[in-house]
Amino acid sequence: MPTRGEWMEVVYINNSKVLAECKPEPCVMAVGFFDGVHLGHKKIIEKAKEIAQVKKLTFAVMTFFPHPSQVIETDRKVISYLSPLPSKMEIFSQLGVEKLYIVKFDKNFSELSDQDFVNQYLKGLMCKHVVAGFDFTYGFKGKGNMEKLKNVGTGFFDVTTIPKIQYKQEKISSSMIRKLLESGLVNEIPHYLGDYYRVSCLVKSMERGDADNNFIFKAQIDHDYFLPKPGIYKIQINLNETFYNGLCHITNKTLKPYLFEGVIDGLDRIAEKNNVQLRFIEQLLDRPVAAAYDLFSRTVI
Repeated sequence: MPTRGEWMEVVYINNSKVLAECKPEPCVMAVGFFDGVHLGHKKIIEKAKEIAQVKKLTFAVMTFFPHPSQVIETDRKVISYLSPLPSKMEIFSQLGVEKLYIVKFDKNFSELSDQDFVNQYLKGLMCKHVVAGFDFTYGFKGKGNMEKLKNVGTGFFDVTTIPKIQYKQEKISSSMIRKLLESGLVNEIPHYLGDYYRVSCLVKSMERGDADNNFIFKAQIDHDYFLPKPGIYKIQINLNETFYNGLCHITNKTLKPYLFEGVIDGLDRIAEKNNVQLRFIEQLLDRPVAAAYDLFSRTVI
């Protein structure tokens, strides 16, 4: 059912029967999972926006939830995300998306034929132009691809394929960003993501450290986020559009309760139970340490 945010209408599609209730309108649609909304994804979304403006049509995005690997048998299941759904929705809104379709990826949807996907989810939603990446596939076992989409779309919708975007001869991909996080190489991520890797977290407690003007905090990360490998990281916390420098300690235990500790410098205090954005700048130590609390209390950043 549709809901409307401040700038973007969000439509949740749980099954094909709901499509009739979506009140579709002629649109240009960017299609993909878009985990992380990295630089390659942004090329797709920006191109769709450009075409929508030229054709004077609604600028739409179709994404899916949960990750297909949670439904389809694969070697590696994605159970945590670079951008959990609320974060991804916020990014889409910032990119100017006017209508967001969130399709439930379940067993029934995974078994939909490629032609049925086109008929129900593209033609059925009055899509007049589809924009997707060169490696986008659709339908049962991914039998549909961009070349096939151009053929079946003839007379119904146009298709634009965005070529592979690379950095240092490596395809920019969500999988590559996860590998960097698993290796602790967070300083490399801006080349792929366009910014430092960010997570949202809830401040659980604060207390003053021994060094001047610093506070030791404990925070809880939203459980759907993919976290970097254990270690000590240089971070920045975004509070009221101002970034404050700090350190945080990611341990193996962090991965379960998603609770971690750190130190922040340059502000009087963060209110407990306050939601903040934290971004990882650089790994300073590639392993957790037993005396992180003592280290933080004496640290001047």
